[in-house]
Amino acid sequence: MNDSTEEPSGASRGTQTLMRGLDLVEALRDEPLRVAELARTLGLSRTTTHRLAAALVERGYVAQAERGLLTLGPTLLQLGFTAHRRIDLVRVARSRMEALSADTGLCVFLGRRDGDHSLHLDRAAGRQRLEVSTRPGDRRPVARTGLGKALLFDERDDGLARLYRATGADDAAAIDRWVADMRADIARGHVIHDSVGNDGIRSIAAPIRDVSGDIVAAIGIATAAQYLTPDKVAAIGPQVAATARAISRDLGYADPDPSVPAASFSLAPSLP
Repeated sequence: MNDSTEEPSGASRGTQTLMRGLDLVEALRDEPLRVAELARTLGLSRTTTHRLAAALVERGYVAQAERGLLTLGPTLLQLGFTAHRRIDLVRVARSRMEALSADTGLCVFLGRRDGDHSLHLDRAAGRQRLEVSTRPGDRRPVARTGLGKALLFDERDDGLARLYRATGADDAAAIDRWVADMRADIARGHVIHDSVGNDGIRSIAAPIRDVSGDIVAAIGIATAAQYLTPDKVAAIGPQVAATARAISRDLGYADPDPSVPAASFSLAPSLP
């Protein structure tokens, strides 16, 4: 097998070697492989593949497993953990929050789960004069807000029922309806929530995942229900979900459908 049709210069040869090494590491992302299998996957000779693998094993980027298999090594685990620990969720999400706020004219919130509560981390103010009072640092029962409910998308039915009961609900039929409504939200990909009480706030929220695939935060918009009419909810809901997916990809999440962009369109409600 011929690895190249022409001999590259010194500088380009170094770049080529680096790229081949990275290709080898990425080829091991899903499963361990033998040198011969790697050579076929990469389109390289076995000699070149063996030489690259040996260098990567020496640096800990690749490890030797049983039966001649090669797998990802401990150095990658250490680097991945360090990178994950250094990610600042608020910093990563901020620009997309501001874009969503600019497009919709609404206040955008970012929060994470804190036990049985949601903890608000950041907000991007919209153009509206009517302002939702929630501030960074505020905590709410996780089952009582749109943002909190988006953090529960991976909960089982019994977990959802427990969290709703924690808000004071004790009617079995009401709890069952709430769990069924949550399942509808999960199937849709975003929450549409009307607050309990007299404040008349309507919110739309969606979960954010990180490289592990776990939900680590949620993003949402909120305003008076009269300004989020059904037609605007139908338009803004997918935009909130797309923004959450874009932030998830920024955090390393392997989106099963990365073709879905963070939608960008102006749909500012007419506010007093």
